[in-house]
Amino acid sequence: MAAIPPFLGDTTLPFPPPAVRDALVGLEGVARNMGDVTSVERVDARTLKLVVRPGFSFIRGTLRVTMTIDEVEPGRKLVQTAKSEGIGLSMTIESAITLEPAGTGTKASWEARVVERKGLVSAIGASLIQAAANKVLEDGWNAVRKTLGAG
Repeated sequence: MAAIPPFLGDTTLPFPPPAVRDALVGLEGVARNMGDVTSVERVDARTLKLVVRPGFSFIRGTLRVTMTIDEVEPGRKLVQTAKSEGIGLSMTIESAITLEPAGTGTKASWEARVVERKGLVSAIGASLIQAAANKVLEDGWNAVRKTLGAG
């Protein structure tokens, strides 16, 4: 299984850092605005369980996803873990998001890493996973914008 390079990027949102932080920590709002989510359950203050029907040709059926978020630098840096499980596969992704003021808005920079792949997904090439991850990231940031009222 080839290692998958980290996913790096940034985006600028037209909202101040506290509002962006609140949207990210309030995972429920973002999760409900993502396209492939069929159910959302709050486990505790920092954990959600989701059922997702991904639109990727190499993943059929549903995935059970557990998402947790921790604030490692209050108001500035968040760490999120998403563990996905489906029939014959599991994957864990860890990401760090740093928020910085950018004029009247916020620059959000992120780095995400696939830290575990098991089952059928371990045979999928890194480029296909990267393409799928780029779509998930785009959808995720669009969901944050929608949650904040800009979408």
